[in-house]
Amino acid sequence: MFARRNLRRNLMIGICLPIILLSLFVIHQNRDIVFTEQLSHQQHSHFLQNIDNVHPSRSKRYTSQSQPLDIHTDKQLQNGNTMANLMAYQAPIVDFYNNQRHLQEYNPIQPIRHPVIDAKNLERFVHLDLKGAAPKIDYFTDLFPFLRQLGATGLLIEYEDMFPYSDYLSIIRHGLAYSKNDIQQILELARINNLKVMPLLQVYGHLEYVLKLKEFMHLREDRRYPQVITPCLEESYKLIFEMIDQMLSLHPSIPYLHMGCDEVYYRLVHPQCVNLHFRDEADLFIRHVTRVAKYIKSKHPNIKLFIWHDMLSQIVNSGYNNITELVELVVPMVWTYVDDVKTWFDDRFWMGFSMFHEVWVASSFKGSSGEITTMSYIGHHQRNQQTWLEAMYTASFRHRVNFTGIAVTGWSRYDHMLSLCELLPSSIPSLTYALQTIVYGHINNTQNVTISRSLLGCDRTPLWEKSADINFISCSFPGHEMYEMMYQYDGLTHIYDETMSFVRLYVTDIHLRQNYIHYKRSQECLQRLYSLEDQMIYFIDSFQRICLKFFTPDIGPEWLQTYFMRKLKEVQNRVNFIERTLKTQTSWLQRPLPNNTAPIAIKRRNFTISSLL
Repeated sequence: MFARRNLRRNLMIGICLPIILLSLFVIHQNRDIVFTEQLSHQQHSHFLQNIDNVHPSRSKRYTSQSQPLDIHTDKQLQNGNTMANLMAYQAPIVDFYNNQRHLQEYNPIQPIRHPVIDAKNLERFVHLDLKGAAPKIDYFTDLFPFLRQLGATGLLIEYEDMFPYSDYLSIIRHGLAYSKNDIQQILELARINNLKVMPLLQVYGHLEYVLKLKEFMHLREDRRYPQVITPCLEESYKLIFEMIDQMLSLHPSIPYLHMGCDEVYYRLVHPQCVNLHFRDEADLFIRHVTRVAKYIKSKHPNIKLFIWHDMLSQIVNSGYNNITELVELVVPMVWTYVDDVKTWFDDRFWMGFSMFHEVWVASSFKGSSGEITTMSYIGHHQRNQQTWLEAMYTASFRHRVNFTGIAVTGWSRYDHMLSLCELLPSSIPSLTYALQTIVYGHINNTQNVTISRSLLGCDRTPLWEKSADINFISCSFPGHEMYEMMYQYDGLTHIYDETMSFVRLYVTDIHLRQNYIHYKRSQECLQRLYSLEDQMIYFIDSFQRICLKFFTPDIGPEWLQTYFMRKLKEVQNRVNFIERTLKTQTSWLQRPLPNNTAPIAIKRRNFTISSLL
């Protein structure tokens, strides 16, 4: 009897266990479908429940989902197949190091969770920010046909000091600015490739490239800051109108002009403002923009004028009588560069902007991941573009906002005074994915392969996110040499971090100060430092050679001084110290070491914040 019960039990286990295991395997294999649908429903419900709590305006360049900033406060700036395929300029040691690594696998293509706006009739403009690392005309010859192939319909060109201003405005001009003939070549290249042109000329804020000069410093709204021109002096309009006249004279047939007007943080500060009867800062902003817009319209009645949205967002629902006139004069361009745009603007925001006849939006393909950034990783920028299409669908469906265009921005500096961020040629993969997202509405796995292999001509998928595992890549798009160089920079930076982490264990600041070292460990450090120094010098030579292909001679040294020379200096200081000490140190002093027994005393500075302003 006992044996029979054991037999029945074993038989049941033998039948049921395979069934259970098979069921679990099926669930595991289909987990993406099961859980994605449930997650999508939960996220959509959460979005609908919380949309009213979202603040309508955010500070410009930030990309993290932080708390919103009040626009009245001071600006807070935003966040290979084989070795034989590698370019000849690559350092052999770097090649060997990275050839042993495997690129981390990413799965950037996510299921479609939200409907997107139909973008087939939208204008698709690419922003060229020329206030940092403005390319040579030869590069535009290769780039413009490629942009048209990607689906671009126009160019938003921000010249700043690279424009060839003349007469008394010639002092504004960059020492290596474009010539008038260069501007004509750019416009002709755009025409040949069926790309419309929209110059961007700031007429209120972000005029530091003009107001930094002593000849125009008296026109600052706040004497301490050269960002904003004062509308309270008639001389300001003389300057602005002359800049407009010169811009229009070299662009006689343009259908669009962007007047900027973003981040105007200093208003009603100039002493002369007390003599003018403005209701408040908003009234001042409306009057100034309206006056400039009317002047441009008097020259070109059919031109379409644009301004950034951020200053408008506070006054569209404010009840100002003169806002109606401004609504008829300008088209707002709504920008944000965050990962998820859908929760960035609430219903009240879109209701306010529905009063405009049309609205454009601005995403980004570079220059929105931090002031000091070298590589435009695709993931962030593609998510920004994807969620912009989703947010536009919602706003057009709920509030009948008439979207007519998208500008994909690529900032070269966060400000005229700040450092270079990502370079244009090395950011083309990010731009490619952004434009293709607009064209197709989303990117699936098939399109991902087509973009990376066929359009970009890469031997592997470009990096979507920053990775600790760097492998080299070979591509053929316009600017691929600089993109490949940025891969080298990432790989070399990783070697630098590893090497210096080891060296700092045994050659610290106290060793440098006291000339007191561990002889054997210092020899080991020196061996590693020699190898690193050799690779870094090789990179400097290669980088500057590649830079000269795309940019004027000042860009290579500026980029290296921003991102590289401090690292090389640290390496060379350690090398020099170890070499010298290994030759001279034959005996060591007793502890405590000299000048190392007295307490360290640091004198506090005698200042107040007000004394600095």
